[in-house]
Amino acid sequence: MHRCSWGSGVSTKGVSPVQRGHDIGCRARCDCGQTVLMTPARPEHPSMADRLVHLAGQAPAALGLGSSPGDGDEVRLLGHGESFAAWLLEAGEQRVVVRIARRPVEELPRPMQEEFHGLSLVPEGIGPQALVLEESVDNPLGAPYMVVGFVPGRVLPPGQWTPGLVQAHAQQMARLHAQRFDRCGELTTPEEERRETVDIAGQFAAGLEWWSDNHPGVMNEPDVTRLARKVGAYLQDAQKVFNRLESFALIHGDLLLPNILVEGETGVRYIDWEWSEIGDPAQDLAYLGGRITVEPWHLPMTRAQTRDLIEVYLAASEHRAATGTVEEMMIRCDAWEVYERFLTSLHHRSLLAGRPDLTEQERNLYASAAAHVTRELGRRFG
Repeated sequence: MHRCSWGSGVSTKGVSPVQRGHDIGCRARCDCGQTVLMTPARPEHPSMADRLVHLAGQAPAALGLGSSPGDGDEVRLLGHGESFAAWLLEAGEQRVVVRIARRPVEELPRPMQEEFHGLSLVPEGIGPQALVLEESVDNPLGAPYMVVGFVPGRVLPPGQWTPGLVQAHAQQMARLHAQRFDRCGELTTPEEERRETVDIAGQFAAGLEWWSDNHPGVMNEPDVTRLARKVGAYLQDAQKVFNRLESFALIHGDLLLPNILVEGETGVRYIDWEWSEIGDPAQDLAYLGGRITVEPWHLPMTRAQTRDLIEVYLAASEHRAATGTVEEMMIRCDAWEVYERFLTSLHHRSLLAGRPDLTEQERNLYASAAAHVTRELGRRFG
């Protein structure tokens, strides 16, 4: 299987995004002797479809394909978030997803190799297969990209989640968390350098420090300042339960509803593993939903429903004793819920303050989400 390496062409390293966006004549030569267009544009721009087809035709292995696409094969944009645009590419029986970075790799929230390495550890049938990682901009797509296998299914809104689907999700998470580790941390960190405990209070404090350094205006808002102290104290009190966790698992790290694909009645698979790491299994359970929820990201759940989720998960787990009791899991899930909701509300506030290009719909969504989370946390913590 041929793999292209790109060189002896025009390098875009050190060139500003604006300059790259206007350098329409840029070309690169593959080691196989072929010359390909490098016409940088936004990864979600329709012109990217032509570049994907061009690259797949000249060097299919560069996109994880065994053959080139033919007539009738599909190339279409699946969607895009803040970090990546995702394209579906078909070639006969093969279907892959090309995730193209929308920002320089040094500005991504997590290194691409973390996600790529994490996917290699995911049991079959839970997430996509990792196929190709290209972190350089010196390639025909003009941006770093990752190719993974296509995962069938669709994102369901909260109102379409059934008790049977929640149960299937709990059992799938137990499968994901089956492999255990003695230490926690980033996947590419050497084992001896990983942490012995999940320090949720420390992570929260580090997060606040980052927000203070990078978005002081957000952190200086009175509601944020007040709640940050109260949430920090709550997480510090909960830390003693985290200290009792005996083993750690490969976790998705961002199992919100948009990252859960459903096929049929109870087929569940997970996408977008950008935040995968070795951590607390309760984090994956907590991100599904709870008492503080915002559509379209979370599933509203009562305390009884959260307990049911945990009990189904523990019944399916091979490591029940090491994962903790139901009560300990309840405490950790609650802490992760508060942690995620508060920090995400800071993100939404920063978008409202720093992104004048937001659509009215996006602006209303983020404003409503931040206000709702602030109100609910205020009711809880006073």
